[in-house]
Amino acid sequence: MDDEKRIIPETVRVIPDLPAVSKEFDYTVPVNWIESGLASQLTVGSLVRIKFRNRSIGAWVSQINPRTEAGIQLQPLKKFSSQGPSEEVFSLSLWAADRWQGPTSRFLKTASPQRMVKSIPPSRPSRKVEMPSSEFVASAFGVVPTVVRISPKADRWPYIQAAVSLGNALILLPSASEVRIVVNRLRRMGVHVGEYSKDWAVGLSGGTIVGNRSAAFATVENLSAILMIDEHDESFQEESSPTWHCREVVLERARRQGLPCVFTSPIPTPEVRHHSRLISEENIEEVQGWSSIKVIDPREDDSAMGGLWPRSTVEALKFAERSIVVLNRTGRARLLACRQCGELVICTDCGSAMQQLEDDLLECTRFGHSRPVLCSSCLSTSMKNLRIGVTRAGEELEALLNEPVTQVTKETSSIDFQRSKIYLGTEAVLHRVDWADLVVFADFDQELLAKRYRSEEQALSKLIRAIRLVNRKSVESGNVVVQSQQPNHPFFDVLFKGGVETWCLKESSRRAIIQYPPFGHLAVISGPGSEEYIAEVVTQGNLEVLGPNDGAWLVKSPRLEDLSGSLSRVPRPKKRLRLAIDPLRF
Repeated sequence: MDDEKRIIPETVRVIPDLPAVSKEFDYTVPVNWIESGLASQLTVGSLVRIKFRNRSIGAWVSQINPRTEAGIQLQPLKKFSSQGPSEEVFSLSLWAADRWQGPTSRFLKTASPQRMVKSIPPSRPSRKVEMPSSEFVASAFGVVPTVVRISPKADRWPYIQAAVSLGNALILLPSASEVRIVVNRLRRMGVHVGEYSKDWAVGLSGGTIVGNRSAAFATVENLSAILMIDEHDESFQEESSPTWHCREVVLERARRQGLPCVFTSPIPTPEVRHHSRLISEENIEEVQGWSSIKVIDPREDDSAMGGLWPRSTVEALKFAERSIVVLNRTGRARLLACRQCGELVICTDCGSAMQQLEDDLLECTRFGHSRPVLCSSCLSTSMKNLRIGVTRAGEELEALLNEPVTQVTKETSSIDFQRSKIYLGTEAVLHRVDWADLVVFADFDQELLAKRYRSEEQALSKLIRAIRLVNRKSVESGNVVVQSQQPNHPFFDVLFKGGVETWCLKESSRRAIIQYPPFGHLAVISGPGSEEYIAEVVTQGNLEVLGPNDGAWLVKSPRLEDLSGSLSRVPRPKKRLRLAIDPLRF
């Protein structure tokens, strides 16, 4: 009966796989497709090939049997290429293109298989997984989106098990290595599961899909639950334009389908707290989760070489089985300190770090405030530069410890774990070394004083990664040493007094005051065409336009609808333009 009622496509409307082309086009379905039954496979989201301006290109079917203009001779489709995103995911892609002001084809490509899938594979049975016995875990999977604040040391597997127990689940993780581990573990349990980047068709046939950011657009037949682990992780946002965020996509998807949607994080972001109910572990467990951290002032004794290597840190490195030293210098301004009293040179207006661009002038790295070269504590005019790079730091450590030090940056292709037991590098070293019993942040002040509105959130994210590394190999946990010349900074209350909730509330209040996400929305516009584009944007009204600053403009609005609507009404210039909506690193 269903086959008899199925509408046979005779014409289709398609979206070409060309980011610069936003218009849709109509094509006829070849007669031989209808006769052979191939036409019956065409649905919204199907991948086809079309002839477009004397070129053969890919496209997605956006409508079946659209109303076409009379008298126009339509060209036939050239080829049926593959099954594509479901109609629900197709609609979600259209929403995302409007939300982040990007080409629809970019999102549809993210939602499509990397290898062509000619037909829907047969479904496979999946062993039933029981819901965990923990009532706390089970309570998270209700009809309302929920964020669970957990300890950095907490086991996240019960939440994965709970999601799969409900049926076909969509599970999102921040790293490829974690995806592989979860997929293999679920397979051993008898679950029909696939990795999104490799097993796209598993979701199409009815199974659980595990993946990174792009899996937010996975097609999953009979989807029952969505789980996003470590919601705070920056890898869930696309860095290139359009700067879409996985969290917003799955929230919208869960809202449309009425699905349980759960997020876990030791530091839930203001964005997820704004759209979800919050539940958390017992306070004592949360405090213990941060107990691996020790904060020291590198000025505590006179032996601190270059301000970075106090005696206590050097001794800890000598006795550690494997240690990681983080010195994150890439793309950062200089950090100055008073040569007389040792205090950091900080802007008295906004608390940001200051740099000395001219002989007689200090300048704030965040808002450009300036003052004469003068210490605000002792009025000394003599300053010293505390910034040394990874290369020099490695040489200093090798001299102090009389041991080889392996340097690791994002350009490092491979690591010889037999060469040394000390690994020094930028924050990339936290992702390239799989375990350690000691992690040292040689200069944590540069994280706290970074000229980004999410600097504290990003600093906490690095600490969470470090805590998990030192707790990975054995039951007995290792240590995380944080070197800061501001050991009494309120930020550290989060670590020692169970102040995560206090910090979250404070951060949300600050965002609300300055009308940054989620209490307002912003667009960062840059590129050769930005000046021409901004000239038209300012005529839209109801938007606050700031800049330029380093060639970029900031456009703000309390309402996302006003921001998206205004930007979409302005035609894009012919010159290159980068438009980033709610970017993380600004």
